[in-house]
Amino acid sequence: MSVTFNTPIRVFKRNNPSNDGTIAPDNTGAVVVSQDKAFVGGTACTLTIPAGAIIHSVSSYVSTAAGTPGTPNVTLGGTVVATLSDDAGVNAGSLAAGQAELLSNIGTTDKTLSFTAGADAEGTLLVVYTARNPDGTITQPGSGYTNN
Repeated sequence: MSVTFNTPIRVFKRNNPSNDGTIAPDNTGAVVVSQDKAFVGGTACTLTIPAGAIIHSVSSYVSTAAGTPGTPNVTLGGTVVATLSDDAGVNAGSLAAGQAELLSNIGTTDKTLSFTAGADAEGTLLVVYTARNPDGTITQPGSGYTNN
């Protein structure tokens, strides 16, 4: 089963303790989501990250190491944002400190994240992020309305 959402998935209190008809304010954050995709060395593995997202981490789960393991770049919209080992095992990406602004809000349009492991490498790429509105906010349309 698959479900598609068109706004950030929010966790918030649905009721108001006074029960006066006022919708309770949003009081918690947005849900963290992930995407994963199998990769084969030498071929770009790409994922589309939604506009406004804040990227938390990039990891590789390498079942077969590259012939000569290395630390290939991970790009987001063509900009290098991390390096990621293609050695066997679970590898956490090293996010580029100089790209903190881009990683904290990828912008107002979707961007392609790409990783190309070395020859013979096989595994799964995992990206963890919070999906937000294109401007980086997490408030859903209609928040703050009352039933009065």
